[in-house]
Amino acid sequence: MKALVFYEHGGIEKLQIADLPKPTIGADDVLINVKAVSLNQLDLFVRRGSPALKVTMPHIPCSDAAGIIADVGSAVTDLKPGQRVVVNPGLSCGRCEFCIAGEDSLCPDFKIFGEHVPGGAAEFACVPARNVLPIPDTLSFEQAAASSLVFLTAWRALISRARVARFSSAWST
Repeated sequence: MKALVFYEHGGIEKLQIADLPKPTIGADDVLINVKAVSLNQLDLFVRRGSPALKVTMPHIPCSDAAGIIADVGSAVTDLKPGQRVVVNPGLSCGRCEFCIAGEDSLCPDFKIFGEHVPGGAAEFACVPARNVLPIPDTLSFEQAAASSLVFLTAWRALISRARVARFSSAWST
């Protein structure tokens, strides 16, 4: 498969197109035929590098991705090939006290798709099934891909930290 990669940290000149093996999926994963990715500040940070960030090279960037499910793992029952989906880039264990409390970003195993693991800038990407959300036909792949990581940041700030809640129906019109 074709993928945008870098083999060493640095500027934009480090990016190149490479032929890599198509990812294999586990029982709880889905394989996505990527149709759109978006670029955000995190992608630039990862490409430039940091002593604290260790990535396997070549590294596939892009945390925000949307596409069509190409295959599902044997334990996946709620998603089907052909579905249009967007990737939730926050990867967590789903079992620890933080995940159970809805604080996935505090999970000791927390990773970000495209930062700690290969991202979406490729023909295909493998992610846990719990990390994809179906998108309606009225939303383009580009629109869906432009929203995922920034949505997580906003959600955590507003819902988890500020505890903003929906107004009662008395205030709704």
